[in-house]
Amino acid sequence: MQSSYNLIKKSGAHSGGSKPIETNYVNEKIKEQKEHIEKNIIDIDAMVKKYENLGANIIKNAKAEAEKITIASTKKAIEIERLAYEKGYEQGKQNGYEDGYKSGYDTVMQDTKEKVLEDLKLAEYVLSTAKDDYKTYMNEKKDAILKLSLDMAKIIAGKEFQLEDGILQLIEPILEDSIGEENIIIKFNPTYKEKIMEKTDYWKKAYRLKGEIFLLEDPFMEIGNAVIEKNTGKVVVGMDVALEKLEEALFK
Repeated sequence: MQSSYNLIKKSGAHSGGSKPIETNYVNEKIKEQKEHIEKNIIDIDAMVKKYENLGANIIKNAKAEAEKITIASTKKAIEIERLAYEKGYEQGKQNGYEDGYKSGYDTVMQDTKEKVLEDLKLAEYVLSTAKDDYKTYMNEKKDAILKLSLDMAKIIAGKEFQLEDGILQLIEPILEDSIGEENIIIKFNPTYKEKIMEKTDYWKKAYRLKGEIFLLEDPFMEIGNAVIEKNTGKVVVGMDVALEKLEEALFK
């Protein structure tokens, strides 16, 4: 059965003098999706901002409404005070100026004070309700915003790992924990072949590996993922694994 992997040994030694079989794997999807990825980043960012702006507008509109109530109440108080003066003046002329004026004025001003307090309570209620509405709205949209943020992270991470050396930052920490190991096998998407081959000699010396590093191209492996097999076990690294952990942390 023909294997889907291509074995590459950095030393160039192959049994029977055979040459390594290379897979000419061109990820056309990367090229085709470049503009689409950038557009998605913008779209997701715009959607998150839209949710945040809608939430902020709840508070903004409530403040405007409360301010309108306060201004109207102030104008009303000024007008009532004017009427109170006129009423007190008229009542003062009828009942004896000093006592009559004071009685009429105080009565109207007391009514005014009560009405103004009612208006202020209404303004406070509008603001308080808006804050509650804002909290409710943002809580309802929390999962949506988190999902959009996760989608954005996936797009950005995917874009980063489409670079040929993007996988190295995931492989090297595993090799750092493999000092003194014998043979190591690294499986990866052919996109990363050149960069990984460039690093194998360095890895063997830096991590004092006793045997060889065998490189296996797997055209069916997702971009951004790799498998490192050593005597002590197998480790799967990649963008998918990291994002799954991120998703668990966000939605647990």
